[in-house]
Amino acid sequence: MTVVVVVRKGKLVRSASGGVLEADSSSTLVLTEEMNLLVDTGNEDPKGLIRDLEPYGVDAVIFTHGHRDHVGNARTIAEAFHPEFYAHEKEVGSIPVDVDPIDSFDPPEGVEIIETPGHTPGHISVVVGGRIVIAGDACPTPDNALKRVPPAVSWDRELAEDSLEKVLSYPVVIPGHGVHLRR
Repeated sequence: MTVVVVVRKGKLVRSASGGVLEADSSSTLVLTEEMNLLVDTGNEDPKGLIRDLEPYGVDAVIFTHGHRDHVGNARTIAEAFHPEFYAHEKEVGSIPVDVDPIDSFDPPEGVEIIETPGHTPGHISVVVGGRIVIAGDACPTPDNALKRVPPAVSWDRELAEDSLEKVLSYPVVIPGHGVHLRR
């Protein structure tokens, strides 16, 4: 049986003019019979994150993309659990630990990696059981989903729009920052 646990729901605080004041990504644990897979490490409260993950352990980490608010706790996770790290090859250079390209990852049964570029060139999302998508910043907040608006910061806005529609086709969306949505 596969279980998805949102360990941290993440946050994104903007100024009145729309600039980002504070950002910390969601960190989601996918528990399978084969491995425990963490998607994004976030950037805040590394000791608290370790404490929250200790009952489960972490065998592998997938980064949706290389922005600091999604990878900032990578070294702490590396020291605590010694997992394998994976990201799209276009994101590998922006992550502060040794990362293997996602095409070398053999996902456990029921887990699929999909490309969702636009926010960044190598953005990926993780689909669990064909129903739950851990979207990273392909869908940054619940508000992006409700308004069907791609991330404000996008490397390629058209691709970001396509990727948002792709992740919103799943019944449950875990955004990069905030609580999950059921459609």
